[in-house]
Amino acid sequence: MELIKLELEGFGKFAKKKTINFKKGINFIGGLNEAGKSTILEAIMASIFKFNKREIEPFFCWNNNHICKVALTYKTDKGEIFRITSDYKNNRRRLEKITKSGSKEISSVDKNISPYLKEHFGFDDKKVFENTAFIRQSQMAILEDRTVKNKIKDMIEEVFAGRAKASATKATQKIKKYSKDASKEIEKLKEEKLELKDKLEHAQNIKSNLSKDSAEYEKVSKNLEEKQKKLEKLEKNKKLFDEKQALLKDKENVDEKIKNIDELIDTYSEEKEEKPLTEQSKTLPIILIVVGILISLTGVGAIVGIPLIIYGIYKLVKKPEIQEKPKSNITEKITKYKNKKKELINQKAVLEEQLKKYKLVNFTIDDFDELDDLKEEVEKLKSRKIELQTSVKTTTSLVESPEEIKEKLDAVEEKIKELDIKIQEYNLASKFLEMAETLVHHKFTPAVEKDSKPILKLVTNEHYNELKIDEETLDINVKAPEIKKFIDISMLSQGARDQIYFTLRTIMVNLLSGNLNIPLILDDPFHNFDEVRLKKTINVIKKLSKEKQIILISHRPYHNEFKNFAANIIELK
Repeated sequence: MELIKLELEGFGKFAKKKTINFKKGINFIGGLNEAGKSTILEAIMASIFKFNKREIEPFFCWNNNHICKVALTYKTDKGEIFRITSDYKNNRRRLEKITKSGSKEISSVDKNISPYLKEHFGFDDKKVFENTAFIRQSQMAILEDRTVKNKIKDMIEEVFAGRAKASATKATQKIKKYSKDASKEIEKLKEEKLELKDKLEHAQNIKSNLSKDSAEYEKVSKNLEEKQKKLEKLEKNKKLFDEKQALLKDKENVDEKIKNIDELIDTYSEEKEEKPLTEQSKTLPIILIVVGILISLTGVGAIVGIPLIIYGIYKLVKKPEIQEKPKSNITEKITKYKNKKKELINQKAVLEEQLKKYKLVNFTIDDFDELDDLKEEVEKLKSRKIELQTSVKTTTSLVESPEEIKEKLDAVEEKIKELDIKIQEYNLASKFLEMAETLVHHKFTPAVEKDSKPILKLVTNEHYNELKIDEETLDINVKAPEIKKFIDISMLSQGARDQIYFTLRTIMVNLLSGNLNIPLILDDPFHNFDEVRLKKTINVIKKLSKEKQIILISHRPYHNEFKNFAANIIELK
């Protein structure tokens, strides 16, 4: 069979629609790391086999989260063309048959689609197909890994050694139980992982808020410190201004007292001066003179009249008498007030001397307004500072740190990873048991040994040309030309072990897929090959490509190193 075309949209890094066209023979998909090479492989798998939610979520595109669709067009061994489309956002699948007149839907129900895919690809199980048609770099060393191999041996040894009346079916059931138990544990761990992720996100958000609160706390503290300094300066200036005003008021009071004392001194000084009494009335003296003259004219009355005339004239010409107040009492008062005035003048001098220190002190109406505003701002900042301080302290004491949660999450993920590896080991053991029951007893190992010779000879540059598989233990041994004996592959270099594994997988693809000639997909499996053996392996691939479609994915520029290596070169950027 042959893959014709792969279409992706919103899958992995391919946000926009991307079409990959395949050809017969060798298809080389190249590009730098992160170019999407491995995503192409996953897209092929996601087309043929329906991914569950956990499997597909990593491939939801960040830049186009409204769609996640893959479609694979392929030709069967009968020459019929089909297209399988999987729309993961809408949870829909559709199988169509492509003819010259157009396309016809075969089914859009999974249970009806699966039989067709099994017929076309030979397998209806994703893992079986992946471990058969796919050869990955990560799988290259699985058989020669001593730990894995021993676990496989523990499971299959009973069948071939005949211990405890075991059978392949019982051993398979035992393995599947282990796998099922591990899967259940993984599901629990995944729930715990989701809870930890939510908890981590919550803790990170709180940490972010805590960081913001801490930053705001520092900002508020700094602002408060600046405002307080300014407020203290204004209050100090206000205090000086108040002191100046008090001194000015005291000076005004002293001036007022001096003024009052001056007025009193002036008053008492005026009272001390002599002042003439009010002039006596001239009427009485004139009357006395007139009466005296009249009496004197009578003769005898001259004796009385003349004295009256004289007394009247005396009164008439007499100066007014000066009346003086007592001088001693006024003088004492004047002296007292003058002394008081001197004291006040001295007090005023002291006040004026003190006021010199406040000469530059001034406080305007704007300063009063600013002082009031600053007081209000400082109180608000104090309140906010306490609020932030309380929030930071409370959050820090109550919330588990993201680092601690991340450590727990990493531990859970590591446990899941370990269980996944165990499940893979169990599945691999189960496949070996099934293989033992169906193929090994029908001379499977001889067929592998026979068919592997020409490929093994080529990929090892004719250094090794014969291997043997123990039907009881499935241990793999290769004949060392130096000693002409079979040795365990664990004694070989990593590169040689990879080459032997590649040989076995290539042969097993044909044996396990039956009559179907399914494509061989290689995900950069030649990492440890030296240049000479790589070139020999390339020749093997060229030979295989004459009968089988090959899809090779690598960041190594094989098409530049080997002329006419690939019939179809696809560069990803």
